Amino acid sequence: MKKQMKAVLGLSVLGAGLGGCAATGLTPEAYEITKAECQATVTHLSNTEIEFDGLVKSSHAWAVFPGEFSGINYFVGGGGSDGLIYNNSGEVLGYSRHARINLGLGVFGQYADFVIFFPNEEALNAFQEGNWSVGGEAAWGILGLAASGQQSFTETHEFVSDPRSGGGAGVFLTFDNFSYNDIDTAMSE
Repeated sequence: MKKQMKAVLGLSVLGAGLGGCAATGLTPEAYEITKAECQATVTHLSNTEIEFDGLVKSSHAWAVFPGEFSGINYFVGGGGSDGLIYNNSGEVLGYSRHARINLGLGVFGQYADFVIFFPNEEALNAFQEGNWSVGGEAAWGILGLAASGQQSFTETHEFVSDPRSGGGAGVFLTFDNFSYNDIDTAMSE
C-alpha cells in the first residue's frame, strides 16, 4: 500500500510540475527552428492525410506539434513537445508546450507529428487557458510502423496525427496539459 501511495504522490508531483511548464523562453533561433518544423509537418500532413486541408480551411485556428515522443512502460508513461498556434490566415498567434501523463497497460512508444484544430473562437480560448484534459488512447506498432487512436473525453477538438515511428502496444488514459502564450510574450520572457 505504501508503494502505491508513493506512486500516486510521485505522479501528482510530476503532473503539477508538468502543468507549470510555461510556454516562455523561446529564443529567436528556437522560434525559427520550431516554425520550420511546423511548416514541414503541415506540408507532410497536407500531402498524406485526406481530411487535413478541409480541416485547415474550416477551422478558426490550429496548433501544430512536430516530433513528439509519447509512450507507456507497463503502467505509467508520458510525453511532450513544443508547438505553434496559427490563425485561419496562417499567421502565428502563439507558442505552446504540451505535457502528457499516460496511465494504463502496455509497452509502447511512438514519435509523431500532430495538429489540433479549433472549430471556433470558444475552442481556441479554452485551449489558451491551459487546463488539463483527459482522454484515452489505444496504440500498437511494429518495426517502426505505428498506429494509434486517440479520443478526448473533455475537449471537442479535431485531431490529426501521423506517427513517424513506433513500437509495442498499449491502452491507456491520457492526461494532457497545454500551456500557451502569445508569440511576443513567449519570446520576451
